[in-house]
Amino acid sequence: MQGGDAVPLTLQDIVEQTRAAGLEISETEVRSYVSENWVLAEVREDTYYFDEADAARVKLIVELKRDMAVNDEAVPVILNLLDQLYGMREVLEDIGLAVERLPPSLRRELEDCLARVPGKS
Repeated sequence: MQGGDAVPLTLQDIVEQTRAAGLEISETEVRSYVSENWVLAEVREDTYYFDEADAARVKLIVELKRDMAVNDEAVPVILNLLDQLYGMREVLEDIGLAVERLPPSLRRELEDCLARVPGKS
């Protein structure tokens, strides 16, 4: 679980939300995702607690396995690549904000340099 102020979701909540999205899943499957470390959960007094990101990840895993026939060996590879992609998106957003705070002359100079980067369309 990532933390934050949101109310944590229980295992039953995750199953209900996933099924409401038209995806069939059981509590056993969600527990297996936790044991495989594909989804993070906080366990207190034999109760699993998840955040919204975990709920979305469960749905993604179900879609990968059901709709795309991704096998269990490929799931962690795909999740790792997606985590890296999301991490890079955050870094790029931070860079964009930093560039917006630059004085106009430096911003233009940076834009000129970036325009010369090979492979940029």
